[in-house]
Amino acid sequence: MAPQLTNNQKRIGNMDFIRITAGDFLMGSDSDDPLAWEDEKPQHRLTIPYDYWVAKFPVTNACFAEFIQSAAYQTRAEKAGWAWVWQRASGEWEKIEGADWKSPSGDGSKVDRLADHPVVQVSWYDAFAYCQWFQDQYADDLPTGYQLRLPGEAEWEKAARGAAGWQWPWGNDFFEARCNSKESGRLCTTPVGLHSPDGDSADGLVDMSGNVWEWTITLWGEDRNKPEFVYPYHHDDGREDIEAGEACYRIIRGGSFKDDYKGMRCACRDLDPPGYALSNLGFRLIAVPISA
Repeated sequence: MAPQLTNNQKRIGNMDFIRITAGDFLMGSDSDDPLAWEDEKPQHRLTIPYDYWVAKFPVTNACFAEFIQSAAYQTRAEKAGWAWVWQRASGEWEKIEGADWKSPSGDGSKVDRLADHPVVQVSWYDAFAYCQWFQDQYADDLPTGYQLRLPGEAEWEKAARGAAGWQWPWGNDFFEARCNSKESGRLCTTPVGLHSPDGDSADGLVDMSGNVWEWTITLWGEDRNKPEFVYPYHHDDGREDIEAGEACYRIIRGGSFKDDYKGMRCACRDLDPPGYALSNLGFRLIAVPISA
């Protein structure tokens, strides 16, 4: 077993994980919230009946590079020869030849000096493959009876907003200095933890708001304009089916450098096709009981 750093923190492989305790939390947004989207309603109490462990940081370029080298893995974008890149000048998405995780913007851009930035240009399938590799590499470090995977969006939201049910990980008031959002004006990724500890969640999780969106296992459905799976949230109604085909959109969480304060909220949801790779989309790991 890996050494226990504190009662609520463990080292698994090359990552720190923070324990989120079992219990209920406030999910979604109130019907009167002027910042909320309709797909965040109704707000409801939801119980997660098990402790789980969430990676303190999203997966970085350095960590992903280790996976690529060890597993001789090729991402979806590398195979396709292109990916979607957010263009700061035009404020639009553009299909860019040669863009992939190691060259996020294409045009010869490299991540050599961005080792501590979150990895981007990874599809849901690439993130899933990383989880499987990490599980194989560091199985002995895991708590007994636990496995690694991507979070469900309920697990993600509970970890982000904490027992108090805050709008943003740090509280109910937005501060642009606490996250990498559109308001910061950078419009690109930043090192993980740049806004720590002021921007951390109550449990000490970093970058749950801004920097990059994060993949979850949760399904939206096949119609982008109408969710197949609605609130209240039921984890056993098929919305966490990892075998669903590429036609089903997956939920992403957390907001990114191109999104404003509304997108930074813990309850905010977005969606993308699982095969997509984008310059503002990454992921983080969680460890959950095998039965979960």
